[in-house]
Amino acid sequence: MNKIDPEKVLEVFHRRYRIKKQVNIAISCLIVLLGVSSFIYGLHIEPGVTIFRFMTVDGTLFMTFGAIVFIAVNTVEILRRTELTSELVYFIRLSGAVAEAIIFIVVVTSHLPFFSEHLTMFDRYDSFVMHVLIPILGISSFVLNDSPIGRPGALKLLNGTWFITVYAVIIFSLIASRALASEQIPYFFLDYRNTPPSLLVTAFVFIYGAAWLMSMYLAQLNRRLSWTWFRDIARD
Repeated sequence: MNKIDPEKVLEVFHRRYRIKKQVNIAISCLIVLLGVSSFIYGLHIEPGVTIFRFMTVDGTLFMTFGAIVFIAVNTVEILRRTELTSELVYFIRLSGAVAEAIIFIVVVTSHLPFFSEHLTMFDRYDSFVMHVLIPILGISSFVLNDSPIGRPGALKLLNGTWFITVYAVIIFSLIASRALASEQIPYFFLDYRNTPPSLLVTAFVFIYGAAWLMSMYLAQLNRRLSWTWFRDIARD
């Protein structure tokens, strides 16, 4: 039976650690490039603040912000060869992944055969990037590359719903300032002037509940899959 050389194991660990962080930086850079370019493309088609009424647009910008944060964090981690465990950074990325997961689920369900009127979504660069590419990149990068922070409790995982709060602030600010006409409000229940309070509350409880469940699921996947990089490390 071959003895395991601790120094060799440590060397392999550090090599894989650097590769993992470099892959995350590369994906994050791609997300930033796609996010900024798709937003500029969309802004050219729909100039003005009304573009921010869409959850997809705001989710893309939120995910882009998270990617910028992680480029900086991963760069420091590579240089220092140490993990920067931060709940703030973790929940920024988790809430971005939750936002993209919700967007992707809506896209998948809306493109089922009986929703044929939505199939033109892929005809535009910004729509394809925001609805497909960034969600796939963002979710997979978080699940496989981000470092877990242990087993956060159910209440703490409410931090994974940060984006929903950000979007609520944005959309209600646009509606309250009358920057959006009633027909421009993307989801009927957000028109609080013409929506029964009970429906508005029910909608947000459902949305926050769905985001919270997605937060729990993605955090669990992250704990299970992020160590894939280091499995069977002694065999290398």
